[in-house]
Amino acid sequence: MRFFTSLISLLAIATTSVVAQSARIGAPPDLTQVAAGSSFTVMIERPDTLTPSTEMALAIGLTSCTVCLGPSQELGTILYGGEFDPAFTTEPGTNTLPPHQNFTLTVPADFTQGPAQLGVAHFALVGASGGPLFQTFNITLIIT
Repeated sequence: MRFFTSLISLLAIATTSVVAQSARIGAPPDLTQVAAGSSFTVMIERPDTLTPSTEMALAIGLTSCTVCLGPSQELGTILYGGEFDPAFTTEPGTNTLPPHQNFTLTVPADFTQGPAQLGVAHFALVGASGGPLFQTFNITLIIT
């Protein structure tokens, strides 16, 4: 019994460490309308943590979907691929935001109108030993 209690405690600590490193889409909100051919801003947040981490890369893509049923591993049309360097901002009124980075992206002019998933793939090295963290997450946009 003591073994299982220790194992559960260890798993909870490991899960908390990984969740604390998780990034997320801070903007735009789910179901935002974006016109094909127009630019929009995506804010990717990575909450502050005491666990050391090294951000490696981020990819942001857009894929059309008739019915967007939750997370997808497919990124579709890549709108951004490269470095991710989240930081606190010093602009007035932003002191409540976690470390983040804004990306100005453009929906291709010929992109299919209707629901689409804005997907993100995030890769970082976490902890003193540099354990790999890979995650994907997304929101639904309405392309007009």
